[in-house]
Order: sequence, then structure tokens, then C-alpha cells
Amino acid sequence: MKKLLAIVSIVIIILAGTTAYQLSKKDKYNLVLEIDKDKPLKESLSTLPVSNNPFFKLYLKFRNSGRNIKAGSYELRGKYNIIELISMLESGKSKVFKFTIIEGSTVKNVIDKLVANGKGTRENYMKAFKEIDFPYPTPDGNFEGYLYPETYFIPESYDEKAILNIFLKEFLKKFPVEKYPDKDEFYQKLIMASILEREAAVQSEKPIMASVFYNRIKKNMTLSADSTVNFVFNYEKKRIYYKDLKVDSPYNTYKNKGLPPGPICNPTVSSVNAAYNPADTEYLFFVTKGGGEHFFSKTYKEHLDFQKNKWYNNSLYSKM
Repeated sequence: MKKLLAIVSIVIIILAGTTAYQLSKKDKYNLVLEIDKDKPLKESLSTLPVSNNPFFKLYLKFRNSGRNIKAGSYELRGKYNIIELISMLESGKSKVFKFTIIEGSTVKNVIDKLVANGKGTRENYMKAFKEIDFPYPTPDGNFEGYLYPETYFIPESYDEKAILNIFLKEFLKKFPVEKYPDKDEFYQKLIMASILEREAAVQSEKPIMASVFYNRIKKNMTLSADSTVNFVFNYEKKRIYYKDLKVDSPYNTYKNKGLPPGPICNPTVSSVNAAYNPADTEYLFFVTKGGGEHFFSKTYKEHLDFQKNKWYNNSLYSKM
């Protein structure tokens, strides 16, 4: 009998030790966990590396089968053991919200979207911009161009200034200050990049389009970029008409030569690269030819001839 009790005791000690080890052992996490209230908890937790661990399942059952886990998104970065992980999900302290800045969007677009989703007020965002010390030029507090297009997972507890700093930190990761010592030159390239972001739907055309704009500047021609005019109208116009080209604004590149005074959107890395590395061409004009692509030409005659032929072919096709 004593021998049996000894064996049982040893087994209990081993099981207790194994359980303690498994519950306290830390695993590395680098993911965003989505707890969807409309899906079974088991399905939401399936993305966790420990989801199939029997000790995880046992502890989850012990913790009321996960009924206290709060729905939402959680950013898991670092090492956690099973106890810490379940406690975090029950407390909701690491909850984040998903937010995407779309390529070519403006600061106004971003702030409007944040406010519409209940993430702060416009007044507080404007105040935060004034308090942020940024290493690149922000003339008159203008941060246009610096909110990098990306999908972010932002802690629910963050205020307006902290949210903006996440976007700006991502920009500085993409464009580290030590790589661009001439900040004024960088700002001019950023302005060009923002125009390319709005004008070019096909990425491979960005360097070609950049060459067109630089060639026009060299020849003392206006850029005549529709996107700069539409920026004045907050991109609310689906089409720019001749009357719109008369708008009185320093951003109207039909009336003013050279680049506008600031970026017209938040551009991506590919647009900035194109601004720094334009194609070697003699093109001075471009016009859309459908499907997001453009026809590039050296002379105004070629430019007009293409448009006439395009109009003729479209008219002919519509009659067939």
C-alpha cells in the first residue's frame, strides 16, 4: 500500500510540475489576434501558437471556458505565458483598433476617418500637430505627405497625439533622416512624389511621369497636373473641367509654374523613389489611354493626334 501511495505521489508531483512548467513557459508572439464576437472562441484563438496545447485548453476551461475574454483586436508583441495571455485577453488592456491609410489620401481624409470612427476630435488632432517636433520640413505646421499609407493596429488607449506619432514613426522608418541629409531637397521630392501618387495608377509609369514633370520645369512650362487642382477641391471632383482650371490657388499648376508649395497627398515609397530617380526621356505630355495607363509624347501635336484618334476610334466602336 505504501508503495502504491509513493507511486501516486510521484505521479502527482510530476503532473503538477509539468502543469506549472507549461503554464509559466513563455512563448514568443508577433501577431494581431482578432477575437470576433460573432465567431466561436475556439476559431478566434486558433491562430495562437499554443491553441493546440492541452494545458492551454485545460487552463482556458478552468477560466470559465474563456467566457470572460473580451472581443476585439489584440496586438501581441513579445513573450507571454499561458496565464499572462489569458489574463490579458480577459482584461482587454492590449486591445487595438485596425486603421488603414490609403495610398494618395490626404491629412484631412485621415483625420476625418479617425474622427468618424470615434477616435478623437479634429480640434485635438490639430493641437497635436502643433506640439509634434518633426525632423522634416512642416511649413506653417503642414504635415501633408508624412502620414504614411499603411495598415496600423493602434492601442485603444492612445490619444490623438500618440496616434499621429505612430503614423509619423512609420514614415521615418521608410525615410530615415540620416539617408536624406538635405531636408529641403527631400521636401521638394516629396511634393513631386505626392503628384505622382495621384496621377499614376500604374506603378511602372511613375518614373516616366516624373520625367515629364521635370522636363516641363526645365522648359519653364507649367506642370498642368489635374491632381493639384483637385487637391484644392479636396478631391471631391470626379472630373476636372476647364472652369476648374481657373481656380485661384498656389496649388493650381495650370496657373503657377513649378511645384506647388506642399504635398497634395501622402505618397508611398515607390512614388518617392520615382521622384528621386525619374526615367531619362524627352516626354513633355501624357494623356490617359484607358486601363490606368497613359500615352506619353514629346510634342503637343503628338499629344493632340493621339486624343483625336482615341476619340475617333471610340466613336467608331460605339456605332458598331
